[in-house]
Amino acid sequence: MPSTHRARLSAAVLVATAVTVLAAGCAVGPDTGPDIVRGDRPAGDATEAPKLPDLQVPDRDLNWRSCGDKLRKAYDADAPDGVLVQCATYDVPVDADSDETIRIGAMRAATESTPKQAPPLVLTSGTDLPSSRTLLALADGDGKTLLDRHPIVAVDFRGTGLGATVDCLTTAQRNVLNSNAAGARRDVDARATEVGTAGRAAADLCTETLSPDQLAYSVDAAARDLEGLRERWGVDRLGLIGVGDGSSVALRYAAAHPDQLGRLVLDSPVGYNVAARESAAARARGVQKSLTTFAQRCANAACALGSDSAAVLRRVIDAGASGDLDGLSDKQVLDAVTTAIALDDMSPAGIKKLGSAIADADRGDTSALRSYARAAASVRGTDGRLVGRCNDLRGRPGLQELSGLVRDWSGEAPMTAVTTALDLADCDGWGSTDAPAPPESLAVDPLVLVGANDPFNGSAVVDQLTQTLSAAKASPTAVTWDGLGFSVLAHSDCAGGVLDEYLAPEPMKAPASRSCPA
Repeated sequence: MPSTHRARLSAAVLVATAVTVLAAGCAVGPDTGPDIVRGDRPAGDATEAPKLPDLQVPDRDLNWRSCGDKLRKAYDADAPDGVLVQCATYDVPVDADSDETIRIGAMRAATESTPKQAPPLVLTSGTDLPSSRTLLALADGDGKTLLDRHPIVAVDFRGTGLGATVDCLTTAQRNVLNSNAAGARRDVDARATEVGTAGRAAADLCTETLSPDQLAYSVDAAARDLEGLRERWGVDRLGLIGVGDGSSVALRYAAAHPDQLGRLVLDSPVGYNVAARESAAARARGVQKSLTTFAQRCANAACALGSDSAAVLRRVIDAGASGDLDGLSDKQVLDAVTTAIALDDMSPAGIKKLGSAIADADRGDTSALRSYARAAASVRGTDGRLVGRCNDLRGRPGLQELSGLVRDWSGEAPMTAVTTALDLADCDGWGSTDAPAPPESLAVDPLVLVGANDPFNGSAVVDQLTQTLSAAKASPTAVTWDGLGFSVLAHSDCAGGVLDEYLAPEPMKAPASRSCPA
């Protein structure tokens, strides 16, 4: 398709494709899917297909060590059966012009079948989750088959995960931010005021603790950390997998180091450099869809929530908002449910287990749901994640605007509008980094994997990648997946097969739009 006819990437069309073209295995029939910014080359234009850059095995590796105890302490999780998990750290400059260093955590996953000379792929999930935790979930799901063919190395966003972590908030500040100041007779304005007050105090304390490097926790810095790994490995190029918010890290790396990019996989991606208001609006709608899908599949599985599962879930969320859920807030309920959808077993058995915890909470027994909430807080309620998220949050609306946003969003996102809006108040009073430049061109066309029911960001945010990919003259291959979970690669053998094709020396063949079954 000539460049003048490139159509915009539409999450709605992507999702429709996933719904209508489902079949066993990966559907590669007629191109009925997303007209994702394309530039297909007419057949016969070249006598020989171009070759893609080679990926290499590192000349020098990190000091990998077994780390089962470390994973249990950090995530209360064990390495999956049959998967060899090792951890390492490496030091990088805190800032491009600094002599000070910071320790970055990394985790490597492979199996006994992984070829010794298979080049590693590098995974980042930005601030959505520690990358090492995202890789653990991949290794414990359908993505495990990928490890039989390639080792995957997760690099944690600085200040989080298995490296040097940030500790700069008081317990009281964390409690307010992690609950969004829920309580009886508190409307959105009152909650926003309290969250904003805690956010400003946290900003002051973290700035003092981290000074002069408080802004050195960002997408731009995370991209430099990936380059630090490449230099230590002594390889020419990296094959990157950016999951969720990690897609912004991967795109920033592509912009800063175009000649060092070997492959670019954007898995469950978010928009690049999108203003906070627009990004939050898309997230509220997308996460609402994920919750609705969970409720439908819970009802279909005859779970404890019953035939009107969505109504029960909404009732539990509302009880949290009003302080009637034994100390669990609406934000904590949503974090518990969405993190479980992202990381846990979403087979009918796993869906029924989560449904039972929600149903018990609706009857007054919150013990099981509290366990889910603690697991969520351990990976999403950390100081390092807050610092990184706030540093990259630009164009924040004022506290007085949040109640209006809730009204605007509640029609399409009744379960998520309040929490999504109040989450913007977490960063009130924080400074922000300069917007990182987007890639002007890409050494390789990306593979874009879109989860229709992403519980962290939703699929609507994919629309916001259009401008970035179009400006970089990219011709992506897009794969949609209608399953339930975070990271398409973690949950879909079909997507793993497309990745194998993408990693080959020759450019991918048509179709540019594909879908994988749930």
